[in-house]
Amino acid sequence: MVITLSIYVVFSITMAPWDNLRSEEVLPTTCETGCPPVIKYPDDGYYHYKNSIVFEWNQVSLGYRFLVLNSTGHVFHDENLTGVTSSVTNRLPAGNYTSFVYYKGIGGSLFVDNEPLLRNENHFLVSPSKITLVWAPVEVTYGIEIREHKATEILIVHQADALNQSSYEFKDFTNGKTYSWSVYAVDSMGFVSESSNERELNIDTTKFLAHE
Repeated sequence: MVITLSIYVVFSITMAPWDNLRSEEVLPTTCETGCPPVIKYPDDGYYHYKNSIVFEWNQVSLGYRFLVLNSTGHVFHDENLTGVTSSVTNRLPAGNYTSFVYYKGIGGSLFVDNEPLLRNENHFLVSPSKITLVWAPVEVTYGIEIREHKATEILIVHQADALNQSSYEFKDFTNGKTYSWSVYAVDSMGFVSESSNERELNIDTTKFLAHE
């Protein structure tokens, strides 16, 4: 019985998937000028050289604040919005109002009282009405850095900026080398998010070690 149990335990450990042994990454929720894009593929691991690898990540979210005050400074509408560029208030009493749209930044940004003003507009309501406001979106692009791990240093061997899509194909790997990559977001207001945690890639290893 003891021998049988020992064999079973060893076999179970040998067959355990390596992904289950990797601790989950803790992603930040607040970052000074925006939290990084979340990486989708590839993660840490060994990869056969298939002429190229397509790097993929999730798009970051952008936040806005829509504020409406009357002529005495009383707040009639104050709304935080994510990923939209228009909003409508509830029906407001007749009177004079001013609306403001502030940029709250890439998701996780800590602008606090320094939110950039994107638009403000005066409104004159002769009867109870709703105020609708539409504003131009802040644009966002992405940058990716690919590094090669050498004996004594890690060098950036490729960098691409102003990417409009959330994926990027790279082909110029050297077989047998170790690489790492990270991605960041840049908005049209000039703010740059933090870079994602690096993912390490071992290119063109043996088939026994490879997993994707």
